[in-house]
Amino acid sequence: MEIDDLVRTITANVIQQIQAKPTKECCMVLSQRDSDVTERIQALVGNKVAILYFGEEFQPQTVSRYILPSLSCNNMANLAAGRAEGLYVKEVMSLLLQGTQVEVLDFEYKNFSETAPGPLYRLYESYQDTLKSFGLVSFHEIKPESIRFWKELITEKTINETAQRGASTLVVSRTSKVTPLAKETANKLNITIQKSL
Repeated sequence: MEIDDLVRTITANVIQQIQAKPTKECCMVLSQRDSDVTERIQALVGNKVAILYFGEEFQPQTVSRYILPSLSCNNMANLAAGRAEGLYVKEVMSLLLQGTQVEVLDFEYKNFSETAPGPLYRLYESYQDTLKSFGLVSFHEIKPESIRFWKELITEKTINETAQRGASTLVVSRTSKVTPLAKETANKLNITIQKSL
């Protein structure tokens, strides 16, 4: 092999590695690192997703989701009016201006649903609608298509838990027994019981 061919081969391999997509989906959390937030998000999105925090050094990866752990009433009102104060809220505004969607785990105003006067609560609901039109939306959990269940008895409770997790298929052992009420509940909730483990 000549030197020119060797250089072309090495260059092609390097370019291929640089352009290779990351093997793990990545979420950017717009806050300081917090183990409780990490645990909560990991439970919602699954272990196949890398969780990074704003400002941390990390390997170049494609961020597929931006998550704001909570949005205070003050910051919500400011963002709805096109203003941003504070490091994380400024980053949210920057992302929105770039056309990037940002998800919010908790809107603070919802904690006052039982105590806030109706007109004030509706004002914050209108702020949420405005922010949704900007691209700031409630967090949406990635739901599994199927759930594996290893126990021998499949009950109505098992089917309801499958539905709550958003799965449309429950994969069980070939020897599992399915109660009649579980079958009926699965039919009502459009959940397929698949015996294959």
